[in-house]
Amino acid sequence: MLCSRSIARGNITARLIRQGRCFYSTPKLNESNFDFFTKETRSTTNDNLIKSRQGYSAHSGETIHNTKTVTRSDIIDDKPSHFRNSDGSLIKGTNSDEARLHDSTLEGRVDHRVTRLPKEISKVINNNILGHVVPNKLRERVTSIYKDMQKNSIQRAPVSSLDADAHISAFFLQDYAHARQVLLELQKRVGEEKFNPQRVLSVGYGPAAGMVALNEIMGPDWIPETKDAYIVGRNNGEMKKRAKIILSRQPNENVSASEESAAEPEEPTETNEPEIESEEFVLEEYKGPVDSTKLNIRTKLKNTIPVSKQYDLIIVSSSLLSREFSFPNDVDANIRMLLRVLAPNGHIVLVERGNAVGFETIARARQIMIRPEGYPNENGKIPRPYIHGSSVKPQRVKKDDELITKADIEYEKELLAKWEKEDQELLEEGQELAKELDEKFGEVTEEELKFEDEDDVEVIDPNTQTEAKEEKMDYHLSILAPCPHHQKCPLQMGHPKYYSIPNHSHRFSFCSFSKVVERPKYTMELKKGKLLATSWDKRADDGIGHADRGTLKRLQGGGRPGGRNTEDGSYSYLIAHRSPNDPATIEKIEKDRKFNDKQDFNNVNHWARIIESPNKLKSNVKMSVCASSGKIETWNVPKSLGKQAYHDARKSQEGDLWALAKKGVQVRNIVSDEVREKLDLLYKVNRKKFLKEQHRKSSKKKTGVAIEQFERDSDAIEAAVQKLESTQKYRTGGKKFDVNPDKYEGK
Repeated sequence: MLCSRSIARGNITARLIRQGRCFYSTPKLNESNFDFFTKETRSTTNDNLIKSRQGYSAHSGETIHNTKTVTRSDIIDDKPSHFRNSDGSLIKGTNSDEARLHDSTLEGRVDHRVTRLPKEISKVINNNILGHVVPNKLRERVTSIYKDMQKNSIQRAPVSSLDADAHISAFFLQDYAHARQVLLELQKRVGEEKFNPQRVLSVGYGPAAGMVALNEIMGPDWIPETKDAYIVGRNNGEMKKRAKIILSRQPNENVSASEESAAEPEEPTETNEPEIESEEFVLEEYKGPVDSTKLNIRTKLKNTIPVSKQYDLIIVSSSLLSREFSFPNDVDANIRMLLRVLAPNGHIVLVERGNAVGFETIARARQIMIRPEGYPNENGKIPRPYIHGSSVKPQRVKKDDELITKADIEYEKELLAKWEKEDQELLEEGQELAKELDEKFGEVTEEELKFEDEDDVEVIDPNTQTEAKEEKMDYHLSILAPCPHHQKCPLQMGHPKYYSIPNHSHRFSFCSFSKVVERPKYTMELKKGKLLATSWDKRADDGIGHADRGTLKRLQGGGRPGGRNTEDGSYSYLIAHRSPNDPATIEKIEKDRKFNDKQDFNNVNHWARIIESPNKLKSNVKMSVCASSGKIETWNVPKSLGKQAYHDARKSQEGDLWALAKKGVQVRNIVSDEVREKLDLLYKVNRKKFLKEQHRKSSKKKTGVAIEQFERDSDAIEAAVQKLESTQKYRTGGKKFDVNPDKYEGK
């Protein structure tokens, strides 16, 4: 850019020079060189412009001596940047916003970038899974799935082929985004270089979304020892075929010829699809069904969880609870089964929908893992013993003084005195008998008392002290994220029923986070039309609530509501870690628990989690956090705390960890036992009303009907009876009796 074209605009040139967009300085205006800045000069030919850049006047041809060429190195200040290296690269972070954050803020920051489904996976879903499905049928089934989710807040296992396609259309995009977000946080906590799981299990209703996300994070060179995916559901054959097609698009799922011959046989999957020679076409160009039996992948699709194996990483996506009325029994049984196959030093990742049912499911699983009610006064995040999974139970590790009472001690003294008296009597009798035998047969020598091969037997002196092997519990769990503590969850209500009670003053919040994901082509095609591109009316019986055709036609969209090509989904999650079961680790855990080790605020595991979007006020930022104290608190970060803390607070978002200063802490009240009892009573009353209303709607009795309507109904019934009695079949059938009327006595 030529600065002379902007010199008449005052400070614009100076700003361009500072930004590095202008590389030529201009002289100060005076009478001798005023012609250089005339309007004619600015409109000269390219040759004159080139000469003007070289320092020549456009009219006189004289050299302007006070014009010089300025390079970028001359523009940049000699003072080095605090955020960039000498070559211009960022010192820390992935963008300029992160480069200005404090190191602790950057360490506690989660990934806020827009998630994008890989193009190959989006293309194979659009062309080879959903491409041969009738669009209207698919939209209707997806609508029914969304209405069921809106009513029950739980995913269900697909049954038919259309159900599997609709499930992928409705849930796979957000399930992938949520699993990827949580796995990225786990990778950051463990360390990108150390995070390399070799035995992985993915569990869910869909096409192994957790395994797909993990493959994308680890890259094409990641080839672990074991990759298993359990598709939940009895009729999971259709979903297994689609999972195989999606996973086949990832490079690290490719199987070489030698591995294919040595691979274990996969569990059979029923298929009714026509055979297609998959070797003769390319999936990117072909549109239509694919014969999944011709595809070979590393991930083994299972019908059940292999309880004989141990896994370093278990990913569970929205499958801990199948029916809301089965809460919490389903959650307890499923989490115990999963923890049974978790290897020492392994991680388990739970991801659920970001609603009340999903949060309570996660909170219940957390309660099963660490039992916070059993350690009310413990500080820090010391790994908790998981009794159900330990090979040594608590009864075997109790101390003697905890098992023996005073009555037992008195009884033991009496019994010991009795035994000593009996032993003394036996000893005296034995000495007399030995004396008689010696007089009769002579004394016995040591050689005669010696057994054969006694020299080869190791004799242990009974006075030698040996170290007794103490049995200890060998299964310990700790929570990595999102909780900064091991105490009872301050937002947990104990049951999802409390969130659905109408007409009461309490509205309960729950722990959930959001993730923005870009919509691929198949999602935009799906959400066209009147069913899925418009806002729903939750008060309507069908969930849609649009009345007339004109309204539907006016509201139907093109797949991008509001002109956006992204959508925002909420999720609740939990990351737990099983500690190693070596003696040194177990000894350290017991030592920390004995001394009640307190929080280490230099450790990222104890930093507060921001659970709501911060409220940015004038010269102040308010953030709601789940603190290490085990309570929900509101922290103030005013400008007076410092430039860095105030800057980072304004850049913080929901889901981040906060490690810098705070001021003005306010503790949020939790639900008391009295309020909970009232809620239980209110829930029972509302449930009775709901059941009566349902019974009234389904009843065929008509009460409070007008006389005219009742007479019309009676006339219609009378006409139907006369018509029936006039038929020949009725007249002939009426003459046939099962018994003789003359002999029938009414029994």
